[in-house]
Amino acid sequence: MSSLAARKLAGSTASCSGRSLAPVAARRGARSSLKVYAVNYDPENLFGKSPPAPGVIQRRMQQKMMQENKEFAAQMQRAKDDVRRQVLLRREARNVPTDDLELIEFMLNTEAEDMEFEVARCRPRFTPAFFAKLSTIIGQERFAAKPDQERLAELDTLRQYLEEGVEAIDKAVGKTASAAERLKKLLTAKDKKECILEMAAANEIDQALIDLLTQNIEAAKAADQTAPAEFMEKVKQAVSKYLVTV
Repeated sequence: MSSLAARKLAGSTASCSGRSLAPVAARRGARSSLKVYAVNYDPENLFGKSPPAPGVIQRRMQQKMMQENKEFAAQMQRAKDDVRRQVLLRREARNVPTDDLELIEFMLNTEAEDMEFEVARCRPRFTPAFFAKLSTIIGQERFAAKPDQERLAELDTLRQYLEEGVEAIDKAVGKTASAAERLKKLLTAKDKKECILEMAAANEIDQALIDLLTQNIEAAKAADQTAPAEFMEKVKQAVSKYLVTV
C-alpha cells in the first residue's frame, strides 16, 4: 500500500470514529443529568424517611383484612344481639295460663326453639296431676268416635317431650346442688391437694363441678374480686386434671 493510500485510510477511520462517538457521548450525558422524582411520591406516608421495607404491601393488605374482619365480627355480634332481643321480647309477651287444659294448648302452640325454655319455666306446673290430666285427654282423643290422628300424635309427642324434659331438669338441679356441696367442701379444705385426690378417688369430679367453678370465677371477675377469681382459677386447673369425660 502506498503512503498516500495509507493516509487516506487513516483519515477515513478517524472521521468515522468522530461521527459515531460524539452522539453516544451526548446521549450518555443526557441520561446522567435525568432526575426521577416518582420515588419521592408517598401520599400515605408508608415509608417515612426510611427506605421502603420489604413486604410493606402485604402488611397493608393484612391490616386492611384485619380491619374488615373486625367490622364483620362487630356486625355479626350486633345481629346476634338483635335476634336475642327479639327472642326475649317474644317470650316475655307470652303469658303462661293457670289452667292445666289451657297450659296443654299453650305448650302445643309453642315454637320448637322456645320449648326448652318453656319447660324450664313451667317445671313447677308439671305435677303428677298435670300429667294425669294430659293422659286423660290423650285417652279421650284416642277412643273418640272419629279420633283426630294428627292431634293425637301431637299430644303423644308432647307428653313424651315433657316427661323427658322434666327428668332432665330434675337431674340437672340435683347435680348442681351436689356440685355446690362438693365445691364448698373443696374450697374450705385445709389441704386442697389431698381433698382433690380424695374427690377424684370417689368419682366426685365431674363437669357440673367444673361449670360451677367457672360460674364463680366469672362472678368474681365481674365484681372486680381479682384475688378470689385467681384462686378459684388455680383450683379449677388442678381439678380439671382429674375430670373424666364419658
